[in-house]
Amino acid sequence: MPMIELTTTKGALDQAVKQRLAAELSTIVLELEAAPLADFGDVEHMQALTWCFINEQEVFVGGRSLAKPVYRVTVTIPEGAPGVFGPMAARGRDKLVKRVTAAVLAAEGSENTMVEAHRVWVQLRQITNGHWAGFGEIVTLPELASYGFNKGEPGSKIDRMRRAALESIGAAASDRTTPAQRR
Repeated sequence: MPMIELTTTKGALDQAVKQRLAAELSTIVLELEAAPLADFGDVEHMQALTWCFINEQEVFVGGRSLAKPVYRVTVTIPEGAPGVFGPMAARGRDKLVKRVTAAVLAAEGSENTMVEAHRVWVQLRQITNGHWAGFGEIVTLPELASYGFNKGEPGSKIDRMRRAALESIGAAASDRTTPAQRR
């Protein structure tokens, strides 16, 4: 259930590019968050809880404006997410930073070089169990895992959360499969 916040210079990206980038960032984070246990990248009920906030503002580097935009991508993930914060997750964090940086630069139309990548900073944050809330209540890490892995008996809190999330985004209640499963 990652939350993504992209802060950038005013006017850096047009609306269509922002929407495509938000979708790509959501998929990247979902692909890596639970890896290697799962790839939630295209799972609809997981996408329903992956929000990307885009903030445009004046940004100064060393007290001055730059000719090119700058980007800060803050990715907030529950503590213990195996692909990013769990044991041996340094590789997952590295992959996440590289893919997010590449996606931002590609959206902007810039080459992915160290000079261009200097303008993209990625910050990873973890939320401690018991400090993540949604649906008007605290959601624990075991509950988030059950949600992600599509567990929970009909009528259970997890099932109600999944149904509410899908209804909130306008997804068909009967469509609980991934695009790959529908093929």
